[in-house]
Amino acid sequence: MPHVPLVSPGPPLTADQRQRYARQLALEQIGDLGQRRLAAARVLMVGAGGLGSPVLTALAAAGVGTIGIVDSDSVEVSNLHRQTIYTMADLTQPKAEAAAAALRARNPLIQVVAHQTRLTAANVLSLVDDYDIVVDGTDNFATRHLAHDAAAQLHKPYVWGSVLRFDGLVTTFWVDGPHGGTRLEDLFPSTPGADEAETCAVAGVLGSVCAGIGAMMASETLKLIVGFGEPLFGRLLVHDGLDASWREVSYRAAHTPASAPDAAQQPVDTSHSQVHTHPAPVATAAAPLTPDEVTSAELAGLLADRQAGSADFVLVDIREPWEREIVAIDGSALVPMAQLLTDQARTVMEPDDRVILYCHHGTRSEYARGVLRDNGWSNVTHLAGGIDDWVRHIEPAKPRY
Repeated sequence: MPHVPLVSPGPPLTADQRQRYARQLALEQIGDLGQRRLAAARVLMVGAGGLGSPVLTALAAAGVGTIGIVDSDSVEVSNLHRQTIYTMADLTQPKAEAAAAALRARNPLIQVVAHQTRLTAANVLSLVDDYDIVVDGTDNFATRHLAHDAAAQLHKPYVWGSVLRFDGLVTTFWVDGPHGGTRLEDLFPSTPGADEAETCAVAGVLGSVCAGIGAMMASETLKLIVGFGEPLFGRLLVHDGLDASWREVSYRAAHTPASAPDAAQQPVDTSHSQVHTHPAPVATAAAPLTPDEVTSAELAGLLADRQAGSADFVLVDIREPWEREIVAIDGSALVPMAQLLTDQARTVMEPDDRVILYCHHGTRSEYARGVLRDNGWSNVTHLAGGIDDWVRHIEPAKPRY
């Protein structure tokens, strides 16, 4: 059903725009006015990876006037099977800049802004405030939390997708949406268990599933901008690539406005669906936008201080044993993430210890930090960027994987 367009129309279309978007202009739901709304729209894509690639190319092709890309990584050969916006010529290049260059080459009629940076508490609000919609394709729990909470605080729609193995999810959260609006915690009301914190790097992913979910995320974004169709407010699409099925899971706001107390409904129960394979951190209105991590340079200094006897902490490698055989940070102890809360783990790190966690790229350790804090550890941080960042900046002679 039609809904209020998010973006006001821009100036009249040029001859080049009319020629390029002719087949889209022919759609009654878009037409001249809708295309002008697209040209005036500003969309922030967080993550230029497996989901970001199809989202970005679709939005650029559709004529979204300004696209911002936030990503701090560089292109690696293992990205290419699913991150189709890149080519072999982009290897080692910053992702945000390489993706921006690719979009400019595809459509010179739009503006593309590369934000080659990590989304942090210090920059998230200023970044989000400059755009109309946030689209999140990251697999990093803390980044999702930051992006969602900033979008909610600034009353921006937040289009979210996730992929793992052969499964995919997509929905749209918006505090100003219908029925009291929706937030991330309405769908994921509790912190997932450690066995649910897998990422594509660990569990794997089929690249074509990324393309399918990314296409749906792009469609959601275009619908919001122009005001056609029915956005996924309170509806989660679940895709199973193995049996080629799509199904819908309904959910509602956990807390409805005081003016409608009788409409309150419980959060959706995801315990018997594929939703649990794509967990997200619990977000609340009062959740602080504050990271808690150390950089590779800071960790190197701390290790030197510990060697000199002026620092006391436990450095814990939460990767799998096969990963540690490839490369490890000297002076660390191995506690695979699935064993974090076992009695054996407590022989390595007591709840009163100062603990620094690390993994491959920082995603698992960021999540594990929250798990430990929820279970009695009071002084836990993690290595931003994981051992991959450590090797690149501190011990470049060691292997990367």
